[in-house]
Amino acid sequence: MSLLSAITHAPYPRAATAVVSATLALLIDPILRFRDYQALLHTLPVAGIMKFLGAFTLVFLQMFALFYLITLLPVPLRVVILLFSVFVIVIQCSYWLTLSQFMTGTDLFLALTVSGDHRIAAILSFFKPLVFLYSLPYVLVLSVLILAPPVSAFRETVALSLLPAFFLLASNYALFLHAPERSFHVNPLTSFLRSALHCNFENLRKYNGPRDELPPFQVSRRPLDSIIYVIDESVRGSNLSLNGYPRATTPFLQSLETRGVLKNLGICVAASSFSHISNAYLITGHNEFPDNEFRTDKNPSIFDYAKKMGYETIYIDINRIYLSSLMNAGDGHVRSLDRWMTDQSFRERHIDLDTTKDLGVARFLSTLLNEGGGYFVVVNKKGLHFHYRDRYPNDPAAAIWKPVMKASQSIDPSAAGREKLVNTYDNGIHFQVDEFFRVFVSETTNQNYVMLYTSDHGQTLSEHGQAYTHMKPDKEIVDVPEFFVSGEGYGKKGLLDGIASGIRVSHLNNFATLLDLMDVPISLRVRPYDKSIFTLTAEDNVVRYYMSGSLHGSGDYVVKSVPTPPDAGWGVSRPAGNDTRQDDENKIYRTA
Repeated sequence: MSLLSAITHAPYPRAATAVVSATLALLIDPILRFRDYQALLHTLPVAGIMKFLGAFTLVFLQMFALFYLITLLPVPLRVVILLFSVFVIVIQCSYWLTLSQFMTGTDLFLALTVSGDHRIAAILSFFKPLVFLYSLPYVLVLSVLILAPPVSAFRETVALSLLPAFFLLASNYALFLHAPERSFHVNPLTSFLRSALHCNFENLRKYNGPRDELPPFQVSRRPLDSIIYVIDESVRGSNLSLNGYPRATTPFLQSLETRGVLKNLGICVAASSFSHISNAYLITGHNEFPDNEFRTDKNPSIFDYAKKMGYETIYIDINRIYLSSLMNAGDGHVRSLDRWMTDQSFRERHIDLDTTKDLGVARFLSTLLNEGGGYFVVVNKKGLHFHYRDRYPNDPAAAIWKPVMKASQSIDPSAAGREKLVNTYDNGIHFQVDEFFRVFVSETTNQNYVMLYTSDHGQTLSEHGQAYTHMKPDKEIVDVPEFFVSGEGYGKKGLLDGIASGIRVSHLNNFATLLDLMDVPISLRVRPYDKSIFTLTAEDNVVRYYMSGSLHGSGDYVVKSVPTPPDAGWGVSRPAGNDTRQDDENKIYRTA
């Protein structure tokens, strides 16, 4: 009698099928990831090994419970579950091959909330054909579950499912409370189930109330000046020639600095290597990691202050990330906003956004300012999210550095692959950053404005063989630019001119900086924000902190720092291939 026949004819065939399938599935993971398991066990003390074995046992029990629940379903539903499981395994294996981990609750949250083009780009960047080879053993094991005899009565199905379903909920809730996701990457299916339940547990504890109110305050008239807060996407500060990069990626910005209308703050430390975390801190001024008290949901937003000071508030939402999800939720977490402009808004106004979108935004901003003043605008640019080849036109004149990657090509960390990666990225910097400012500055006639520019996070560019671009705690990822661009007629030039030399800037300094630009009185500032850039001294920010992972600290997160002086190589990027020339000035860490 064959093994399959013995299983299906056992006294409890569904339980027997689940036990065998769970055992085989549990063994697949350490076989496929043998080196990872070996490296982990070599680093663990005896107590750590015991904890690991306990975790391994828990995973087996979870897999048995999950597989047993599947055997209770009708055969057609089992087939559907099998197909979905194969999809999950492919995604999980892709994550592992790229990031050396399975999906976390934060990853799943982002997959559900970001725009579709971001989701597709992420899948394409992580996907490797090799995952099908890793997935095949799981497919064979899961196929066994289809052979178990179905349950005939609905009541019996419900009764048999209660205990395993309760075990899965209870065990994952215990993990949610006590075991960080980073330390628990065993089996792709149970890890995905944990991430899915983690998101639901997080939703149960999240803050759902209104933001804190600002004290009463009246302004006599609308301000004459306009303030524009540009938060770019995936722009690494040390790849701007403005910051000493040996390639001329930002010649126009350098010309603005020479003219005295650009005040460069060098390399800023981003709040996070994740877009949604950086944006949460930038928009609300929170300054502690992680956000255990949900202050990014409770603090008044920068729009609340701007509206209180008489500005017309506009949010240009081209990247569709953190604020976009809050706006779509409609729960009052974004107040005091006069206009929320998305791609659809531009189309309805018959405003042409170019294929990369950012230049269209630059032209709109120029038109807006030329019509008047008193605007406070936050822009989430499209920027340079991977794939970089999609971020500049298919025009030979835009491909300054060659060879470049193909539009849908995944990251190759080899020397030749990295040369294409960096060339493509630098072309994107030249177009999406330098050209953006050339269009905006050259077409803006109303000169009573100031723009504060930064990026949500930077990129790794495979310096150490990474096949990922961000969403890990690598220090290269929090290397972002920061500078002011002001019009010739801007009335607070003295503030910009008075910025101390030798300061080190963090994202956490931006909120109070914007409040100073608005002339918000101290009596109106309801939270203890970090120092404004205008009050920073060379003795401040000796250590600048950032976070990677779960925003509210309930899952996989880590808090790290950039010290002074920084680690060797931080704040410096270099071209790949033959173009590696650097003069003495380029070798200086531009961290001020």
